[in-house]
Amino acid sequence: MKTKLVLLSTFLGFLLAPMFSYAQTIKIYSERQPLLIEPLLKEFEEKTAIKVQWIYSQKGLMQKIILEKNRPVADVYLSSDISRLIDIAEAGATIQLNQGFQVPSYLQSDDWVGLTQRARVFFVSDKFANQDLSYEDLIDDQFQGRVCTRSGFHPYNISLFASLLAHHGEEWLRDYLTTLKNNLARKPQGNDRDQVKAIYAGVCDISIGNHYYYFQMMENKDQKKWLEKAKIIFPNQTNRGAHVNISGIALLKEETREISEQLIAFLLSDAAQTVYANDNNEFPVSPDIPYPDRVQSLAGIVKFDSLDLEELASNRRVVINILNKINFDG
Repeated sequence: MKTKLVLLSTFLGFLLAPMFSYAQTIKIYSERQPLLIEPLLKEFEEKTAIKVQWIYSQKGLMQKIILEKNRPVADVYLSSDISRLIDIAEAGATIQLNQGFQVPSYLQSDDWVGLTQRARVFFVSDKFANQDLSYEDLIDDQFQGRVCTRSGFHPYNISLFASLLAHHGEEWLRDYLTTLKNNLARKPQGNDRDQVKAIYAGVCDISIGNHYYYFQMMENKDQKKWLEKAKIIFPNQTNRGAHVNISGIALLKEETREISEQLIAFLLSDAAQTVYANDNNEFPVSPDIPYPDRVQSLAGIVKFDSLDLEELASNRRVVINILNKINFDG
């Protein structure tokens, strides 16, 4: 009898084994490397028995999502930039979210929700380290021939310029970008960190970049020295606050809505928001989560521009048109 029970138990265990492994799989498209979020995804897998498959691609991912919209391959799209989320939503490739999340309204829509925030900041030489500066100050005479930036057409800069359009209007922005071009120390080139290197080399006094690059440079033995001559400033702290972009997520497939929204809820939980923000040195989107210690020690309490990110989307085409007309990168 005992032998039969053991055999039965073994047989049932064999049959039920899949139930205790991964019962379902969720596929994520992203242009971000999974390294920074992997610990969270593993925890999600352990808690839910839902396997996460990360499909990474740096090029052509948005076009792929749009082409596949009638028969989506991935379940969700996790992006490092709001413009990409809005592009696929406008193309009809996203599925509307069912549930509201405890995130400020300007950081979510029916089609996507933010996961973390990053600020567009200044890196400045010692000469300007103690000034309260704004984005509008970039066209001041004091910065004539002393500004460095990556391409004006990069999504991070387009987002910033779109926010200025929202605050000041099209005519003002055209004059602003024309003057900013004249204030450049060199043609736009490289990435955000390359501009800090240029400050270190004495090429310019001020550059535009995302705040988390400060920490990435601090952890790089070759780049850490650049920060000896470049300080970080969060602009517009005396008025509307610093411009923010987000990493965010959108649903692509209706059939897997339930597990996809489970993943989103997990990534927006207090515990996950704390880990996500600390590991990435970004700002949480949840208003109940304190800033990461490293960020808070650097910047204190930062004021952010609460401009609706969807409004930025409607401004992007105008911004690109102006950049083309004035040949900003030329």
